[in-house]
Amino acid sequence: MLEPNAILAINSLDRYITHTITNYSSFFAHWGLAGLTQLSLDPQVPGYAPPIVGASITPGTPGIPTPNKIVALGPGYVEIQNPTDAGSGGIQEIITSNTINNAQQPTSNALEAQYNKSKPYSNNFTIQSPGAIIYGYINRIIVSQIQLQYNIPTVCLGKNDTFYLSGYGNIKIIIPHGFYYADELAATLEGLIQAESSNWQNVTVVFSPRDGFVFDSPDYTISFPTYDEIASQVAGISADLIYKTYRLLGVTVTNSTLSNIQKSSEYPIFIYTPYIDIYSDVLTNYQNIKDTNSSIQKPKGLVARIYVSGVGQNQTTNPTAALGTAPFVMTADLNTSKVINWSPDVSVPSIDFQMLDQYGDLIPGPLENFSTEFQMTLLCVEGGD
Repeated sequence: MLEPNAILAINSLDRYITHTITNYSSFFAHWGLAGLTQLSLDPQVPGYAPPIVGASITPGTPGIPTPNKIVALGPGYVEIQNPTDAGSGGIQEIITSNTINNAQQPTSNALEAQYNKSKPYSNNFTIQSPGAIIYGYINRIIVSQIQLQYNIPTVCLGKNDTFYLSGYGNIKIIIPHGFYYADELAATLEGLIQAESSNWQNVTVVFSPRDGFVFDSPDYTISFPTYDEIASQVAGISADLIYKTYRLLGVTVTNSTLSNIQKSSEYPIFIYTPYIDIYSDVLTNYQNIKDTNSSIQKPKGLVARIYVSGVGQNQTTNPTAALGTAPFVMTADLNTSKVINWSPDVSVPSIDFQMLDQYGDLIPGPLENFSTEFQMTLLCVEGGD
């Protein structure tokens, strides 16, 4: 039996560990003339905070040109880099910005990372560290636990948001991205279809817990055409985009036959991907036998596959509840853990991660600013067979 010697805890937000953040503060001062580099502090004014040497003065204070920054502090005064170009005319509030790195204030950095719209996104990133993350004296890494914050929208931008409807001509419907309950999506679809023209205004869409989405067209027959049937009208649109949208709605080839009422031939699937694969070239570099799968891509470097609709999850779909209609958190305790071979001679200062969906693509979310984060517990083993 392998006994762990150390725990390696991974948090996807640690990709921001080397990022800098900016804090803002202000102080109050006055000065008499142009050409001065010393400003008299006014600590008696409410809101006074001690200035920070090296902080930059933000634009907007009359009499202080920018760029400018604080270079020294003294008893009752602050010295700035570039002289004033006019007198203060009284007490002025001076706002400063101070850029710090993660080592100085790691908690604030981690919190800000959750609201950071810049790259790297959570589906493809590298965690870097000033020192080694993994030291070279271990020979096994065991994947023990994974917690996942599933934030993939019900409708993803450019992934499953477009379909065609045939009847009174062919119309293209683009669904706004975001999370939807079933009844919300039905109402949205009805509004989008009826807005096409007066010929479509009698078409209704409702969600039935038994039949899924029901499209009712009393005036003429409608159908969901296959990609080949509308190939001349879909230039620049991939078949995958349309068929992924059909999958969301529960539409199959059966629904390509004209009828006044179209019901979901399969039950709607609100969750974009039933599992997420986490890959890492660094962590799996020393495996003797590489992981693979039955897809044509056969990507290497699989660390874990997380089924987001596993045992114990609520599988019921109704107007107000279904997996994929809202974000959720799940934790996987891996009783049958993956054991990764490791070379005892190699330490690692950075680890790469990629998160792939069931189609072998990076999970969606960055275009909509939805980020699926994860935390992972790795058990490191020294020695043993």
